[in-house]
Amino acid sequence: MNTESQAELIGTLIQQNRDGVLLVDDQGRIVTHNTALVELLEQPAGTRFESTLRLGPVNLQRLLVRAAIAAGEQDAVGRPSPRSLDFPAELDVRHAPLPVRITSTPLPLPDGDRRLRLVTLRPELAATEAAPDQLGFTPGSPLESADAPCRARLELARKAVAAGIRLLLLGESGTGKTLLAQTLHRSGPRAAGSLVEIHCASLPQTALESELFGHARGSFPGASTERIGRLENANGGTLLLDEIGEISGSLEAALHRVLGDGRFERMGENRTRHVDMQVISTSSRDPGHPLDAGPLRAGLHHRLAGLTITLPPLRERPGDLDATIERWSRHTGMELTGQARDRLHQHDWPGNFRELRNLLGVLRLHAEPDGRLDAGVIRETLDGHRFEWGSPGTPTVPQTVYRPAPFTAAEEREREMLQAALAAHDGNRSRAAQSLRMDRTTLWRKLHRLRLIPDRRSS
Repeated sequence: MNTESQAELIGTLIQQNRDGVLLVDDQGRIVTHNTALVELLEQPAGTRFESTLRLGPVNLQRLLVRAAIAAGEQDAVGRPSPRSLDFPAELDVRHAPLPVRITSTPLPLPDGDRRLRLVTLRPELAATEAAPDQLGFTPGSPLESADAPCRARLELARKAVAAGIRLLLLGESGTGKTLLAQTLHRSGPRAAGSLVEIHCASLPQTALESELFGHARGSFPGASTERIGRLENANGGTLLLDEIGEISGSLEAALHRVLGDGRFERMGENRTRHVDMQVISTSSRDPGHPLDAGPLRAGLHHRLAGLTITLPPLRERPGDLDATIERWSRHTGMELTGQARDRLHQHDWPGNFRELRNLLGVLRLHAEPDGRLDAGVIRETLDGHRFEWGSPGTPTVPQTVYRPAPFTAAEEREREMLQAALAAHDGNRSRAAQSLRMDRTTLWRKLHRLRLIPDRRSS
């Protein structure tokens, strides 16, 4: 396959991606891009970008050069970087600043005179989903760590995904397993494909087979059109099985074959289809027993875990605790005394990074006028942090209670309007946005601002 054919194939694949994706050459010329990029930058439908210098309101080339220089992968005159880049940025689009994660990956093509790179602009859910003033800064990359043992595990995870090895991520709740899995997909060789997440404990059992495999028209009453299932949507991309330890027996049985050889049939069809996908699973269960015993569970475990990596809890990552506090201090102007930092290091952090984020949000309310925070404030704040536990006899990992500010009357009316539009279109955001005469990106922002999308950042 020649370079032009490969570029055409990539252009077809990236249209299925919900993030903004573009294919560029080493001169900054855009070979192709998807419609999600146009929507992300809030440009008129049908807009075609030609250069990374003029990506609507954004100079993407400048952002890429700066990131490459900062990473030591490019010189000041902007010679191309031979490696991948992954960095946060804030785009100044029409209505408001938009935090995104930008990944840039070189593609090995046979034409030596032309280098191509795949660039993805993904809205930073970790930043936009946070309640106002909860954090106040952009977190570091989940693939980075200031602690050598953790850094070695993250690098091993990156290599496994690059090699197409299935990955099982274990660790306590709040250690960032899902966020890491999402980042591994975006920075890996299947970034042009879709990331399809299946939350094993919440997938509706009544429509399990149709949800996973899709169905043919007329396969059951009400099936007026054919439907592509979630697994087929993951073809060429990544399937993320979140909290695989909570998998139901029916979901396990449904996944068993397709995880074994990639084959499946849609409901109502005799045609066998095939999917080629990376599989990443996460579990908060005891790392020694991520799945229950039993022959079927053992077989599923072998299909899922080409490599198993356990993310250390925050109490075992003092360097990352310091790095997070330092980033927070720089962005908020808050300053912790040495004794205050020592008090944070003495804490067990049962809720891990989720608990730390909530605590930092609360600390901003207790700082001195000069922004200083001493050990007494830390101690009082930690003592005031109450935890919610499961029912008696079934303790769960504690979750820090966070109570956001109440909505105004105008915000409540807007919430009701958005909820009604989503209900009228069975949760389809694209159709709901059309009915409200707004683009999908604007609707997406409103849903997060009004907390109509659950926070799943660090599960």
